[in-house]
Amino acid sequence: MENETKVTPWQGWTLFILRWGLMIAASLAYHSLRRDAPLSEISIPFVIGAALNLLLAAFLVFPAFHKAVPFASLPGDWVLAGLYVQLALTTNNTLFLTAVVSAVLMMGMFTAGPFIGIISAIGTIGTALIVIGINTKLPLSQLLSDYSQPLLFMTLIAVLCGVWSFVLDHLIRTQRNELHAVASTRSKQLLDIRERTKAMYEMASTLSSTLHYQKILDALLDVGRVSLRERGNQRMASAVLLFRAGDNALQVTTSRGMRHVDEARVVQGEGGIIGEALTQCIPIIGKEITKDPELQYFVAFQGMRSTLCIPLRAGYNNFGVILYACDAPNAFNEESIELLTAISTQATIALQNAVLYRNVLEEKERIVEVEEEARKKLARDLHDGPTQTVSAIAMRMSYIYRLLERQPEQVPAELKKVEDLARNTTKEIRHLLFGLRPLVLESQGLTAALGQLAEKMKETYGQNVAVRVARDVEPYIDSHQQGTMFYIAEEAVNNARKHAEAEVISVTVTRKDQMVFLQISDNGVGFDLGAVDANYDKRGSLGMVNMRERTELLEGSLRIESAEGKGTTITIAFPLKEGAAKKVAQKSSKPTTKLDAMTLEKLGNNASQR
Repeated sequence: MENETKVTPWQGWTLFILRWGLMIAASLAYHSLRRDAPLSEISIPFVIGAALNLLLAAFLVFPAFHKAVPFASLPGDWVLAGLYVQLALTTNNTLFLTAVVSAVLMMGMFTAGPFIGIISAIGTIGTALIVIGINTKLPLSQLLSDYSQPLLFMTLIAVLCGVWSFVLDHLIRTQRNELHAVASTRSKQLLDIRERTKAMYEMASTLSSTLHYQKILDALLDVGRVSLRERGNQRMASAVLLFRAGDNALQVTTSRGMRHVDEARVVQGEGGIIGEALTQCIPIIGKEITKDPELQYFVAFQGMRSTLCIPLRAGYNNFGVILYACDAPNAFNEESIELLTAISTQATIALQNAVLYRNVLEEKERIVEVEEEARKKLARDLHDGPTQTVSAIAMRMSYIYRLLERQPEQVPAELKKVEDLARNTTKEIRHLLFGLRPLVLESQGLTAALGQLAEKMKETYGQNVAVRVARDVEPYIDSHQQGTMFYIAEEAVNNARKHAEAEVISVTVTRKDQMVFLQISDNGVGFDLGAVDANYDKRGSLGMVNMRERTELLEGSLRIESAEGKGTTITIAFPLKEGAAKKVAQKSSKPTTKLDAMTLEKLGNNASQR
């Protein structure tokens, strides 16, 4: 009822404009009827009316005074009606008087609403009678008799405007109520969507971050129930069935709304909607569960009139299926199916990641063994190479001391031999050091070390290696990071040299805000990532293992992109350390970029496949 007790701002401004029109029209009409009238007769009502109208505008400008607009508009209408009735009486023109009063009546009715309009009409007619009575000094009965026609016309105008105002007000209130109802419904729907989205986002975050398969499955079912929450109190049941390792049968791993007897059931997944979903690799909707050859034995599914089966598939691997059932008909529309399918796909990837994580743990144990073997190999190389040469130098120096006493003329020749041994030893040690950590890396940095690597590749193997290191990288990475990056680049370049048959191998180091990117690419023959993944555990090469392990030392991620005939690109991305990141943030006015956990996991998954 708020619209019935006050004048809204738009109604007030409409009244403000109509008053100006009334005053101008009435002044022009009066001037046409009495051309010899002094200007003061027209100007006084106009000035008073203008002052009242400006007062109304002051109430409308300030929102705090909007509630007082009716109290400012009603007296203003009455005063305006009285002024121009007084002016009309000097013309002895009843039509002019009737028109002025009728105009004020209509303004009040159409701008103030029906209830305030009635009060305005009564006050306007009453004001007109009072002004006429004061000027004519007639008794009320004679006044009503002499002005019966104008009063009847004004009353008729008031009644018609009142009826029309009531109709308009009813229509406006009806539309307003409908709009309010629609807005309220939309608001509730939006709030419900937000709550569901938030819940699904939190569950999806858990789904993508955890590596515990039981938590993944629980989150999958919880998200599914949240996405179908609009079904209200209708009965629902859901279950995840995964393949068993022994007989490749499907067993209920986790469920919602199912009984213990159902959780112990095992199906083969060869018939019904489960078999169809696994065969076609798409979601399948079932309606008559009592006729399904495998689901008809589940007690929890009895009475269910809508069933949805979604295969849990990643690549070419089937993990199982997820079942949703509801006792409402047509419970799964296209939108819910797409949503549940997307969630199931994410859960399948999370399951795959859990498997990969377990493989990573096993791989790390193997890496420890490989590193131990590498240390033993280094010890053997040192013992068989430089150590033996140094021992030979020591023996020769002892021999030279004896020659100084007996045959001094042979000392220069022996010293020459010692010099040759020392030079050979230096070359051997430098070769070993370059394999462990290039000396130029310690003295001149990563750029010089990668340049020397390119030179050695060209000198030794005739392999062209192009190196580009951005100027804004080295100042922000420490020696440990530079060493790790060099080893990754050396490993990747060696792998490309051995297998890619590339004309050019490119090594690029760049930085973007707080992230450093190392990219090794070639224009060689490339390889099939899927085929490599398939027999990865049977290959003896440790190149990818070494690169992946060193990328983890940088707290970064490794991504491999390759296709047969299109070359290979290896990208390593890692964040700067805290001190360097602050230095970058202080020097750069642009927003910084961080490698969030989701990106690390995504890139890490690609690396683990390699």
